[in-house]
Amino acid sequence: MELLKVFIIQILFASLPVLLVPSFETFIRTRLPRLMLKNDGDSVGIAFTFASAASLLMCWFLDAGSTRIDGHLSLLPTGMGILYGIKKGVFPLVALYGIIGSIFAQIGEAPYVWVETVALLILALSRPYLLTLSRTRRRIVLISWLLLTYAPHAFFHIQEYALVSNHWVAIPRVIIELLAGITAGLLLLYSRRDAQDRYLLTEEAGVMRERVIEEEVKLKAFMETLPGIALMLDREARITNINDRAFGAVSSRIPTITREMIIGQNFSKLMESMGMRAEPAFLQALERTIQENRNVEHTMALDGRTFNMYFSPTYTDHHEAFGAVCSIYDVTEIERMRAELEDMNRLNLIGQMAAGVTHEVRNPMAVVRGYLQILQRKTPEEYDHYYKIVLSELDRAGGIIDDFLALARTKQKMNERRTLRSVVDDLWPLLQADANLRSQTIRIEEGTQGEEMPMHPGEIKQLILNLARNALEAMGDKGELVIAIEDCNEHWRLRVKDNGPGISDETLKQIRQPFFTTKKTGTGLGLALCSGIAERHGGKLSIQSTVGVGTEVQIDFAKVQAYEKEQVVVES
Repeated sequence: MELLKVFIIQILFASLPVLLVPSFETFIRTRLPRLMLKNDGDSVGIAFTFASAASLLMCWFLDAGSTRIDGHLSLLPTGMGILYGIKKGVFPLVALYGIIGSIFAQIGEAPYVWVETVALLILALSRPYLLTLSRTRRRIVLISWLLLTYAPHAFFHIQEYALVSNHWVAIPRVIIELLAGITAGLLLLYSRRDAQDRYLLTEEAGVMRERVIEEEVKLKAFMETLPGIALMLDREARITNINDRAFGAVSSRIPTITREMIIGQNFSKLMESMGMRAEPAFLQALERTIQENRNVEHTMALDGRTFNMYFSPTYTDHHEAFGAVCSIYDVTEIERMRAELEDMNRLNLIGQMAAGVTHEVRNPMAVVRGYLQILQRKTPEEYDHYYKIVLSELDRAGGIIDDFLALARTKQKMNERRTLRSVVDDLWPLLQADANLRSQTIRIEEGTQGEEMPMHPGEIKQLILNLARNALEAMGDKGELVIAIEDCNEHWRLRVKDNGPGISDETLKQIRQPFFTTKKTGTGLGLALCSGIAERHGGKLSIQSTVGVGTEVQIDFAKVQAYEKEQVVVES
């Protein structure tokens, strides 16, 4: 029983690094980063060196205080520390063994301690070679080294027991100590490998954690850079992540909601809490993205606005789709611009048609008109009425052709510098005559003359005349037309205001389209023509109308300095 206790105690203290290395390694890795840097980051080697030194001290200390425990097993942790610890700790361990062994050695034991110190020194010098051996060969060499190194000390113990009693009594104790040493050695070997594997796993886990964090940061940065709303959803349509723009859209409807409350919530339930309904097509697009493992696009109308949605699948490490990233963009303005572009293309087509009509129709019409006038002089007077009707219609057709030509005109030389007020003054007699014929009034508000600006006076006159006549035709008797010129800081504003019946919202949406007209004899080109003239002069035409109150057309012309800068940019 006593030998069993000795066996257990010997193993416990000789294999003390098995218990100490894990905690030492964690402490060194977390609290002593500089020490790790000095030793190439080998926290396991540093921990093994310190644990071996602690085991060495404990073995000798207990050997000195007990007659049942012999300190020679401190050879084992010291040897393991020399072999598997850090390179800088090899010779300090040899020196520590020699010093501690000499201090705690019994009478007559010191020479054996010096022999063991020399054996440890040989092991230290052989370390580079031993580390190149295979694991099995290294174990055989270590066991052989331990037996040879312990042989003198075993002889000392046999002699020591022979002095007290029979030397055969020492043999079982020596065998027990050798078995304890071999057992402790195996434990130390496996503990070193286990600590190293745990360290490698910790390093890999750290690298993977950093990679996951890096990918998460990249994904978050990517979602934040998206100009629209971005959502990440799983198979069950639960929200797993959102960008700031999406959170802002939700919080504008639910001010008390937080990002944590949104994450994990089902998309349909979130829409219900916002007082809206999730489009079935949205959920179908999400399901199709995951099942078919491909990108899906979908367009949705909501609250009078148009949204484009793009679904892209997200994958697991095994490249299996487990969810999708949904990007939502408000394309209402883009659709409006697309409609305007279509109008511009239509105007371009009209311009091409006008050029062809001019050459193909105008000249024959002039010939026809000329011959009609000749025939009119040779025909009895009772037929003059018919000729007047035909000539009037020809003139009307010529006017339509002229409108086509004006609409097709894309560039005119701004060959004069005049004020808007001077152009209005030139037209004043004609405008006043038109108003008097309809029993209407017209007036020009007193105010600024405006600055001189580059313009084509003929086009500006046509612009003002068209707007004024449209207003006069829209008003009934006693109607009043007001023309004003205002200074609005960065631009000059020309206002043409009437107190007619006004324009409905539905008509106002279509009024700028070519060929759209509410007049019985109109061509629907007048307002499109006015818009083109305004744009060529750096202006912008807008219409404000209230049914039953009247209509006001505003044209904002950029001031000379801003307009000339714009022209330089366009030309460059």
